[in-house]
Amino acid sequence: MNRNFLSTALSLTSIKALASALLLACGAGLVHADADALTPYRAHYQISHDGLSTKAERILERDGDHWRLSQHAKLFFFKVDEESKLEVHKGKLRPLSYRYENNVSSKKNLELTFDWAKQTVSDKQAKKPWQKALKPHFSDQLSAQLQLREMLIKGQLDSQQNQTVVKRKGKLKTYGISRIGEERIETAMGTLQTVKLRKHRDGSSSETFIWLAPELNYLIVKLEQREDDELYSMNLLSAEFDTPSR
Repeated sequence: MNRNFLSTALSLTSIKALASALLLACGAGLVHADADALTPYRAHYQISHDGLSTKAERILERDGDHWRLSQHAKLFFFKVDEESKLEVHKGKLRPLSYRYENNVSSKKNLELTFDWAKQTVSDKQAKKPWQKALKPHFSDQLSAQLQLREMLIKGQLDSQQNQTVVKRKGKLKTYGISRIGEERIETAMGTLQTVKLRKHRDGSSSETFIWLAPELNYLIVKLEQREDDELYSMNLLSAEFDTPSR
């Protein structure tokens, strides 16, 4: 099996490696007006590239007064785990911590701490620990997707929005996300009406299109990412909600 595909499919924090797909997989459940009314869920996806595929699981759950969003992917002995802890502050979601572990290459591991009291974001577990000033619009890979969900639910994504994600070594990447229309598509969960988004970063050849289902509270049901002549895709296989969706 192509080792490059394994690396691509499982390195979920890399733009080229479908991280943008999983980054945008939005929380599911009933449609609510505010972020503190999230509904726990468990969803499964199939990620494909060049005729090969693997599966990923995503879970949103309560953690005391906070929320925990995690995702897990495995292909043979390759495994990637990600987890983000968030809180609701003044009616909006913001990250508290983020962890990424890859059993293939530990140098890609990441452990972010968002200290809002001190206004810093850091990775003190890195080979070369770092710390930088924390801005209100900063997020990690997973918390960014829940913030996007919040914007969609509140109808705040009529025009382009920007998201700034903190990466390894404190690097920042800003993505423009725009709503380009609606489309009815076939999925493993039946025919769904979707909202179609485009995600792009200035200076990058990568372009991502995402289809999200309003009736599943904007859960991602399909994604296609193109970079040069390569195509990556992600499709929803199943989803379970604590409260029936409508």
